[in-house]
Amino acid sequence: SHQLRTQLSAINWYTEMILSGDAGPINEAQTEYLTEVSNGSKRMVDLVNSLLNISRLELGTFIIEPSSVDAADLSRNVVAEQEPLILKKHITVQQAYPENLPPFQADTKLFRIILQNLFSNALKYTPKNGKVSLKIGVRKQGAFVDKKMHISDSLVVSVSDNGYGIPKHQQNKIFTKLFRADNVLERNMEGTGLGLYIVKSIVDSSGGQIWFRSEEDKGTTFYVTFPLTGMTKKEGTKKLS
Repeated sequence: SHQLRTQLSAINWYTEMILSGDAGPINEAQTEYLTEVSNGSKRMVDLVNSLLNISRLELGTFIIEPSSVDAADLSRNVVAEQEPLILKKHITVQQAYPENLPPFQADTKLFRIILQNLFSNALKYTPKNGKVSLKIGVRKQGAFVDKKMHISDSLVVSVSDNGYGIPKHQQNKIFTKLFRADNVLERNMEGTGLGLYIVKSIVDSSGGQIWFRSEEDKGTTFYVTFPLTGMTKKEGTKKLS
């Protein structure tokens, strides 16, 4: 972790200093090139963090520390973080949370990672002027969207979009490491193919369920559920980044 991050931190630090004019004035072309260096370095930091998280997930050394969380408030914060992209792509975002949503026992960091990945993916893979929704609610014990639920009442998170969708012949690979669907690759869209693998690993390790329904060129809906009792506590030595 130290060896991977230190060099990237130095690159980020010095490019930011040069871009801010600390080393003297720079022209328009230099600004453009240095901005690309800075953006590439930041993407590399995200990739390193993802790989470190995967290592901790696969080794089983990560910690799950549930505490009382306002799931709706956390979700609103995740949406607010993506406001620049929402505005840039003119995406219509719908949020829905019941007024009587009970406090939920969740590891705040891990629950945020789940919401961030699913919501940012929905924005990324939806074209301009599209629609994305993020809903959290409570579902009584029983079947839900062709999926057998937990043996108790559940907290349900659903993230929907009307974007590119996932080709049917590749849907069985969507949670595998480094996988990216053909229709996304054809559009030369950025991504590592690690986000959904990390999300599913977190959900599986903390007592939840995750699945999706998708149709190419019509959109995708991801569902995540946890028992209302909350995420399962887990002892460990490392927290996810």
